[in-house]
This record gives sequence, structure tokens and C-alpha cells, in this order.
Amino acid sequence: MSASRPLPLRPNLEFERKEAKALLRLLRAGDVDARSRAQARLSAVQVGALDTRQLADAQLVIAREYGFASWPRLVRYFEEAERLLHRTPSAVNPGLYRPEEWPGIVQDLIARHGNRRVSAARSLVSYVPRFYGMSLEDAFDIAPTEDEARLAVARGNGFPSWDALMARVHSQATREGLEVPPLRRAYEAMTAADLSQLQAIVEAHPELRTPTEHEIATCRHLLWMALDRERMDVEQGADRHRMRAIIEWLASIGFDVQRELNLRLCGDMRITAEDVHYWIDRGADPNWEAPNGYSVLEHAVVRYRSPGALDRLAQYATVRQPALWIAAGLGDVASVGRFFDGNNRLTDAARENRPQFDAIGPHVFGRIPGDDNDEILAEAAMIAFLNGRTAVMEYLVARGFPVNTRRWDMPFVVMAVGNNKVEMVEALIRSGADLDLRGAYNGSAREIAREMLESQPPNADRHRIAELCGLDIDAILAARDARPPSSPKIMPQLTRMFGLASDDARRLEQATVNPEHLMFGMLRAGYPAVCAIVDESGMDRERFRVDVGARVRHGEHVVDGAPLPFAPDAQAALDAAIHMAAEQRREVVHPNHVLLALVQRDGVVADTIVRYGGSVDKVTAYLTGLR
Repeated sequence: MSASRPLPLRPNLEFERKEAKALLRLLRAGDVDARSRAQARLSAVQVGALDTRQLADAQLVIAREYGFASWPRLVRYFEEAERLLHRTPSAVNPGLYRPEEWPGIVQDLIARHGNRRVSAARSLVSYVPRFYGMSLEDAFDIAPTEDEARLAVARGNGFPSWDALMARVHSQATREGLEVPPLRRAYEAMTAADLSQLQAIVEAHPELRTPTEHEIATCRHLLWMALDRERMDVEQGADRHRMRAIIEWLASIGFDVQRELNLRLCGDMRITAEDVHYWIDRGADPNWEAPNGYSVLEHAVVRYRSPGALDRLAQYATVRQPALWIAAGLGDVASVGRFFDGNNRLTDAARENRPQFDAIGPHVFGRIPGDDNDEILAEAAMIAFLNGRTAVMEYLVARGFPVNTRRWDMPFVVMAVGNNKVEMVEALIRSGADLDLRGAYNGSAREIAREMLESQPPNADRHRIAELCGLDIDAILAARDARPPSSPKIMPQLTRMFGLASDDARRLEQATVNPEHLMFGMLRAGYPAVCAIVDESGMDRERFRVDVGARVRHGEHVVDGAPLPFAPDAQAALDAAIHMAAEQRREVVHPNHVLLALVQRDGVVADTIVRYGGSVDKVTAYLTGLR
């Protein structure tokens, strides 16, 4: 069913209901345009006497104009789209890509659909009106338009429309790097616990009282910073009450402290059991229901990905309604079993309380409409997988879940091997996983285990996985070491980073690029340098933002001029990175190789990390695990 009009930027179901009633009145009055719209969307039998049509007929016309097969499907879609407007902030993917890269992501989805990749079909049937509610197989028989692919990409990243996604992408791209000047000054006042100075800054910049949607979604507002500073004081052994006067004042000017604490407890993939304990002790409500309609526990099941942290939360939180996916995430095999009957078939209860996963957490999956048993089982299995619940995974397989399914384009065992989930690999093998079954984008579990063994540093988990996959570790490593290393190429991503490093040097009126320029060039490019140096080190992120804002705010804007040559110490770091990649038999030099070489070889980079309270060892361990 082709669409005649695009979805609104902010879908509103009540508005569409009023539109349908208005259309019905026009049809009954014999309005020519209304009759034409109906005739274009209804069959000859359905058209009949248009002046006697019922509300359901007008609703069907509205639905089909958007591309939906029926009014109930429009209703369900709009309800889900409206829920995204109330999504929990960090459920929004802030974007790891530059604006010019998004069209390529759209084209990739179209190409994957043409190659019958299940992930592409899942996106379309979850998010695009014309495909909405179809079976995955039927979705492969229809070619999506570019606008439909754009919508699927936007919804898959937590936005109701392509325009909304682009607004966020361009907003992020035009930010001054890590620096927002008024917030810089505000954070300096918070660091000094100087309430009067903070009040003066807010008086001079009243916009700080009402952070934008973008600032809320990316945790760039006064209250977030104050609570973060308070937590840092506790970790550093300072007075934990030093920030209380500031936080109380922020509450007095309209900031909702309780809500922010509750949002912190909703968590993300980096949360620990200690974090959970801290936020609850600080006053977060473990039984809070967020504006999107989901409880803290339900957010945690999707977002934590840490069984220790989730188990800690479960000590305080109450399961408000039983659901198969929640029981799977909590690792509660007995409760999972209650959703099966005596013949190992799902009960009706298993179809109840299914969530809209993409409204809860980032980097998850859309809920395919309908009550397909395979999909419900697959949802539970994925949640169990993400939370490391091996007993639940084995139980589901024993009750009929196909362990070798490629419902996400790759078998679970391939995902487990690729993510070094040793216990999950063991459980899947016990359950009959096929180690030679290939995924859509990469090799089989056995092939990936071999590649990781050959190309990555020694690691007990990788060795154990190789053993589980039946590989001869000594023979593989001996054969690898006997091969002459090839000369890996420089990734285009690195070339761009080097250009930004050259720009950093030129702005400082330097004739060559040194290791510090390399670090700042990589930081200006964003991920992965920010993740490795800023996030993984545990440094004081806000103080770092304050001090280096002028070095990173230029983003894509570069000073004209040819690339500057590398200074000897910078060239030595690059040579070390190339050697590292060659030793690992890699075809390309990755940014992580350069970052690790900078951290290990250059005192300036390591000193920078230490100066802001970070750990060089943590950065080294993180990068060593990735390279």
C-alpha cells in the first residue's frame, strides 16, 4: 500500500482520530475532494455509497494514505511513535556518525534488504507504515523507497522521524566540541563549591535554567553536572555534602532532583553494582515509573547488560507485572517456566506485557507487531543473552527455541564468541550450537575464534573459546608466527584524524605534528578517542572539558593549508602502531592502535590522563582488549 503523505514529525493519534471524523462528515456531505480521497484508497466494493460510510471507512482511508494496511496498525504505530517522544534520555542514540555519513547508512539498509538480511526486514516491519505488521518473509518481496529506509533508520536510532534525527545530528555536529561556554564556567563554580558564583553565572545566562531537549538527552545540564561532581567527591574521599547547597539551590529554581536521580538508576551498559547501590543510597527510587511508562527495573533489564548490577537492583525493586522478557533478564528460570504449558508451548501470558524495546534503551531492537511465537521466544532469548543468563538460554532451547536461529543475521554463538562471552559460548555449545554456521556479515563461530586468537593479544577468555571451538591453539599460533607480516594500510578514518591533528598544530603555530597534536586531533574526531581517553580512564570529564574546550571545539572546521609533517616522536608512535597491526596480521591500522601507541610511548598523553585523575592502566587495558 503506497503512501500519499509522509508521517508527521510528531505523530499524534488524537489528531488522526479527529481527522477521520472530519473526513467522514465530508464524505456524508458529498465533498468532491473527500470522495476522491476515498476512491483512491478503498476498493470498488468498499466505495459503494460514500455518503453512508461509517467511521471505520474514513479511518481506513486515513491509514492507507499513510501507507498502513489498516486503522488498527496505524493506531499501534502511532502509540509507539508517541512513546518515543517520552523516551528516557540516554535511550536516544546521540549518534556516532558525522552528518555526511547518514545517507550511506540509509543506502546500506536498502542494500541489506536486497541481500535478504533479516535485520533490514526487521527494521522495515517494525518502523515503516507500508511494511508494518508484515511477516519478515513478505517484507523481502517489496523494495523500500529511500524515504522509507530513512524512516527505518531514524526510528531504529530512537527518533520518530528522519527530520528529527537530522535535527539532532546537526545540533550535535555544530556544538563546540566538548565545550559549552556557560556550562564551562558553571562547572568551574561547582568544582569550587562556590554557590554565589554559580548563581551569578546562571543570572547572566538564564538559558541554563531550561536545558534543551538535546542537552537533556546528552546529559549536558546543570543538575547532571552537580550530581556527577557530588559523586566524584565521594569517590575521592572529599566531603560528600560539599555540593548539597548547590543541588538544593538548583531544585529551588526548577530542576527536579528526584527525577534526575531516578534517571541515573535507569542506567546504561557501564553501570556497576556499586553504582546501583550509590544512587539508591542517594535517594533514587528503584520502583519509579519513567514518563515512557516503564519502570526502573524494566529499563535495567534492557540497558544494564551487567548481571551483577541487575541483581543488585532486583534486591530493591519490585516486578510490577510478570513478563517473560523480565524473567529472562533476571535469570529467573522458574518464572520463565511459568510461561510454558505442559507441552512446552508458550501460554497466553507470554504474549502479555511485551515492551517497546527501542523506547527503553539504545542499541536494541524494534518490537515486531503481532504475537508470533518465534518472535516472542527470540525476544526472551536476546534479553537473556545480553544479561549473560546462561541457564535461561539453555532452558529456552530445551523448550523449543532454535539455538541456531539467524533472526538477527547471525547465530547467538557467533555473537557470544565475538564478544568474549565464555560462559554463554559454553551454554550454547551444550545446547547444540553449530560452530560452523556463518553469520550474514562475518564468519562462523569457529572462524571468528580462530581470527581473534591470531590477531589479538593473549587472553585467557580467547584461549578458552578457541578450545571450546575445537581449535589447536599451539598449531594456529605457530603457523601465524611463521608467516611474514604484511604491511597494513592506514584507515581513512585515521587519515581524517591526522588532518585534524595537523590543524591543531597549525592553530598553535607549530611547524610539525607532535604526539599531543595527534591526541587532540583524535579527540576532535570523537569516538573512539573520547571513549578510550576520557571515558575509560575514569578521569574528571567535566574538568577536562573545561580545560581543553578551546582545543577540541573546532570540529570539522580546519585552517587552510597543506598537512604538516610529523615530528620524530609522533612518527615513532605511528610506526609503533603500524608494527602493532602487522604483528597481529591486521590488514589496516586502526585508531585504537595509534591510541595505544601514544599512551604507551609518549609521556605527554599519559601525563594528560593522570593530570585529570584518570588511570593509564585502565586505558591500556581497554585498548589492549580492542586492538
